Amino acid sequence: MMCLMVTTTSAQSISGRVIDELFQPMATANVMLLNRADSTFIAGAVTKDDGTFCIETNKKEGMLKVSSMGYITRYIDVPKDSVGDIQMQPDTYTIKGIQVNGERIIVKAEKGHLTYSIPQLLEILPADNAYDALTRIPGVMDNGDGLTFTGRSVTLIINGKPTTMSAEQVMERLKQMPATQLAKAELLPSAPAKYHVRGMAINVITKDYAGTHQLLGQLEGFYRQNKYGYGQAKGNLIYQHGNFGLDASYAFGYGDAYGKTEHQAYHPLGDQRVDYSDKTERTSSNISHNYRLGMDYTIAKNSQLNLAYTGKWLSSDATNTSTGVETAVQKSKLHNYLHNVDASYSAPFGLQLSASYTNYQHPRTQYLDSKLYDETRNLTADSRQRISKWLLTADQTHELPKDWELSYGVEAQFTSNDSYQTTLDENGNELPDATSHVNYNERILNIYAGFSKQFSSAFSLEASVAAENYHATKWNDWHIYPSLNAMWNINETNLLNFSLSSETVYPTYWSTMSSIFYSSAYSEIWGNPDLKPSSVYKFDLMWQLRQRYTFGTFVSLQPDYFVQMPYQPSDRLAVIMKETNFNYSNLAGIYASVRFNAGWWLNGTVNATGLYKHDKSNNFFDLPFNRRHLSLILGGQLAAKLSRRHNIMLMLNPFFQSGAIQGVYDIAPFFRLNASLRWTSDNGKWSVIAGGNNVTNSHTDTHSNLANQDFSLRVWSEVPNATLTAIYRIGKYKEKKTKGVDTSRMGY
Repeated sequence: MMCLMVTTTSAQSISGRVIDELFQPMATANVMLLNRADSTFIAGAVTKDDGTFCIETNKKEGMLKVSSMGYITRYIDVPKDSVGDIQMQPDTYTIKGIQVNGERIIVKAEKGHLTYSIPQLLEILPADNAYDALTRIPGVMDNGDGLTFTGRSVTLIINGKPTTMSAEQVMERLKQMPATQLAKAELLPSAPAKYHVRGMAINVITKDYAGTHQLLGQLEGFYRQNKYGYGQAKGNLIYQHGNFGLDASYAFGYGDAYGKTEHQAYHPLGDQRVDYSDKTERTSSNISHNYRLGMDYTIAKNSQLNLAYTGKWLSSDATNTSTGVETAVQKSKLHNYLHNVDASYSAPFGLQLSASYTNYQHPRTQYLDSKLYDETRNLTADSRQRISKWLLTADQTHELPKDWELSYGVEAQFTSNDSYQTTLDENGNELPDATSHVNYNERILNIYAGFSKQFSSAFSLEASVAAENYHATKWNDWHIYPSLNAMWNINETNLLNFSLSSETVYPTYWSTMSSIFYSSAYSEIWGNPDLKPSSVYKFDLMWQLRQRYTFGTFVSLQPDYFVQMPYQPSDRLAVIMKETNFNYSNLAGIYASVRFNAGWWLNGTVNATGLYKHDKSNNFFDLPFNRRHLSLILGGQLAAKLSRRHNIMLMLNPFFQSGAIQGVYDIAPFFRLNASLRWTSDNGKWSVIAGGNNVTNSHTDTHSNLANQDFSLRVWSEVPNATLTAIYRIGKYKEKKTKGVDTSRMGY
């Protein structure tokens, strides 16, 4: 690396890079230049995010002292101005034949974010894929729809690269990736603008194999049994030859799925009440293929070219059978096709260029035969969603003297949405209110600038501001989005962090259609072409104590928040499910996370979040509401080693949520428990895991009873099931021989 000199001409610089035992850069390590004769201090520096350091000095020789908590301190002789890579080793020593490990540093504070060592977390709480590995971070939980941190949703990023893949597709990508491929995860309370996402995020960093010669991989077989059976086989392969790397993955899934819902209502019809109830069972037969091929080439130090293709093919035949006041059979046939290409180039002078393209298609045909009292519905609905999406970004970073960093960049996103729905009655006549076609273009342009500064080893600041234009059929708006992270390392084991973030949440493309989808004789799903994006502003103050205890408080303000809710009109027997914009949905909370252990056999985390929610809407049909509620979320993980000799472990994942609200909904308390028993071979190549998911048979129970409304909905998104997984790992990491999709708005 090169130091920028601002001293006299007699000065010189000493540079290098500090890496850990996994060859990953170590940030915030202390590097001191000492006098070789008497070890007196001459000059010092703290390593940057990429592990590099640069010491300016008038001395031509000496020795370096490199230290970081949890690692053995190293002393390096300095015969020249560059010392190359300095590899640190964990602090381990032996007493009378007993190996004693100093407590490893699992999390570090680095320029306004927290960096977690995934390999060290997995030693305590094992996981098999990258997605599950992230849930081992204290405070991170999977709520079924994605990951949350202390009750708030997070965006997932892989290696800091933007993509047009959706949140769901990024999750699927991480579920296909072996956990052993991860090096670390950066928890960003407020993601800097250079990542092209906003709000709270987790940046997943994979291991850098550049400069090695090896073949690694993982084969996995999975089977799930509830009322029906489902199986999946998947494999992942990494090939590295010097500066060229290739990774490939493929997963095939086949089998049946099962779920159920229950409705109960006392419908306000005129001046009377009509009793309604039904029970619906859903079965589906599914075949899926997920595949990916990625290539990267390291051109020079800090210069790399990446290219990856990700694809998905899904076929599903589903049947919903309803019994009760309404009798109905709904059948559907659907396919999902997704093609995504991501390309990026990083230049040694701090320039990052990237391009991403996604093509998504979702054709579906549905048949409905239902009867409610004297009314029947015999309908056929044919629909297709076609989405083409481009994302282009250019980012530049400058490393300036005295640990200043300047960044700026641009983003352009172009989306074409060509979708339709056609609904016919039993006579083949078209229903106008259930038929529509949209063909419009959406454009998002963004420009940003930001800076970061490591003022000392104790205090760092990172800030950015972005200006964004959103242009669609009905909208042409400009917004300003600031972000800020300020971190104070009180000492080696205590820190304070304050963050401010802002973002926009866009509605799904299908929810802005103008048509009605009849899911039964009673239930109707309405599109809303007037649905507009919502803004989110978040403030967070976090205190981490001794790297085991995390406490914090936060406020989230979201004007124009939108969500789908039920409405019972009084002039006919139907329930309308529709997404509408609130005035706002505001959230405030306090949280705590504790990591604990008891000897060699017990480890775990406990998470608790207290929430105050305030939802207000003046425009939900003729039912304005202004509601407030307090709720509690408890969760965690427990890992108990049942046998040291045979490497058998029991893992429990409990989750509890007290009563809550969402708009007009009251959400009942529920408790969910997942459990697993795992065995790993002595050489680490084989793992067998037997699990039970939702063993408590928990479900979502909601009730709307504002004004004249009386509607209950119970949903079992996952019924109790048993799983069996077998994993075989190929290859082993070798030391270096030389130096080295957005479908979140797609679907129904």
